[in-house]
Amino acid sequence: MQSKIGVCVGAGAWATLMTSQASANAGLPMVALVLPPAWFALVPIIAIETAYGVWRFRTSARSTWLGVTVANCVSTLIGLPVTWAVLVLAEGIVFTRFSDRLSEPPEALLAILTAPWLGPGAGEPRWFVPLAIVALMIPFYVMSVISESLIVRRFVPDLPGRTVWSWMLQAIAASYALLLLITLAGWVWWDSLERVWAVLSPVTFWLTGYMMRLTRLLFGSGDS
Repeated sequence: MQSKIGVCVGAGAWATLMTSQASANAGLPMVALVLPPAWFALVPIIAIETAYGVWRFRTSARSTWLGVTVANCVSTLIGLPVTWAVLVLAEGIVFTRFSDRLSEPPEALLAILTAPWLGPGAGEPRWFVPLAIVALMIPFYVMSVISESLIVRRFVPDLPGRTVWSWMLQAIAASYALLLLITLAGWVWWDSLERVWAVLSPVTFWLTGYMMRLTRLLFGSGDS
């Protein structure tokens, strides 16, 4: 029974996305949970990655700070929304082309597969959303390591590429540990932090609406 409910949650998200009107039954686009803490934590994250580079590799404080700042602005302000959009489309492909093979997936697997955009009723069971947050952090981390490594190398050309790669792997891991804690806290204490996250609601609403229109275009409409 629980498996069937889980399948309805995942399939329901895409059924709703393909209709002409958004509603409360559209599920939970995880961009609304992840982007606000990522953007609010941008300054401390830059500080963490800069301090680590200066301490560990004895790089110039000025060039390190400048490179890390540019890299984080690119990965956080642009990379995260773009990566989320790609993952949403990938989720759509999975549930439209392989729905017959996903008739009764375990709930844990369903939380991972639908991590970009959870379906209606995503708050039950209570571990569903936290697991989806953890799953979503993995591709975000990979994107951040790759993009920030490429950018930081231009600001600290004296460091070998492998050294910069090692720096980003370790420093960004610490940054994402902080981001994960903030995001999970935001979910647990949503009532207290909702007004803070609401500052960025116009951005998340725009992203959500854009992805709704794009998925209807690519995967069909429920109006036919």
